[in-house]
Amino acid sequence: MTDRYHRQQRVPQFGSASQQRLSNAKVLIVGVGGLGSPVSTQLAGAGIGQLTLVDHDVVSLSNLHRQSLFTEQDLDQAKVLAAQQRLSALNSEISIKAIQSSLNPDNAEDLVTAHTVIVDAADNFFVSYLLSDLCLKHRIPLVSASVLQTNGYLGVFCGTAENTAPSMRAIFPSPPLTANNCDTAGVTGPSVGVIGSLQAQEVLKVALQDPAQLLGKLLYLDLWDYRQNIVSFESANEPSQIAPLIAEHDVSGTDLILDVRSELEVQEQARKNTHLNIPVDQIQQRQQELNRELGSASRIVCVCKSGQRALNAAHQLIELGHNNIAVAL
Repeated sequence: MTDRYHRQQRVPQFGSASQQRLSNAKVLIVGVGGLGSPVSTQLAGAGIGQLTLVDHDVVSLSNLHRQSLFTEQDLDQAKVLAAQQRLSALNSEISIKAIQSSLNPDNAEDLVTAHTVIVDAADNFFVSYLLSDLCLKHRIPLVSASVLQTNGYLGVFCGTAENTAPSMRAIFPSPPLTANNCDTAGVTGPSVGVIGSLQAQEVLKVALQDPAQLLGKLLYLDLWDYRQNIVSFESANEPSQIAPLIAEHDVSGTDLILDVRSELEVQEQARKNTHLNIPVDQIQQRQQELNRELGSASRIVCVCKSGQRALNAAHQLIELGHNNIAVAL
């Protein structure tokens, strides 16, 4: 045992073989922002053997109050590259890979299957669902968290073949029509830091196969009034039908492309090759129009800007009886 890990090894829950388990772990962290900063820092310090960081964004001034990996000297630099440099300085004994890209249907499966634990720190519904679908398919644990203002949640989804748990779709079959984010609703740095650290703690527990992990459970936290609640979703059923998430180049000529953005958004920035525009909040009322346009199309492909409304629209269409739906980004 080296001095580096001596104090964490004295924690009773770790056990004699724990450091080797952590060294063997391969963790994919999607999103190196408010949650990804404490998660990656804590995991690098703990000696996770391989960290892969995925993020397409750059550091901005508005990030600094909650993204503790970065300083003013990092402004306009790629987050993953600045993070890789800082984490390597923290622990030079581990492997840290930086991928400056968004997670998408083209690269997601290869990335997920190359790792033993997946961390969802992306704050994006499309990414969360994409990770969850792949983690369920390959039975790789997904540690997902979200925080807004001073409230957040944390859970462990999908699990392993030996120790299963429901996916995110079993708990959240559809995202809301609209949702606030950090830009619109705000967030405090300490709230993000606390939930990000708890997310890192869960990764350690998953890597150590500790039975106390939040597998099949959601921890809800109010970090202003210090209230918390744990809800079990172990018995939740997977949906019988889902809309797969595909890349735009996977759309075929026989698909009907349904843009579910508002009419104003479509006027301001039209998408190429779109067949029909029905805003997401009008899906049910305009069923006849959709059916007329559907004709001999083999599939309805829902699109929007971020994927959130398209996911909601796809869920509505499935509930209305449509059998072949997909969501493209």
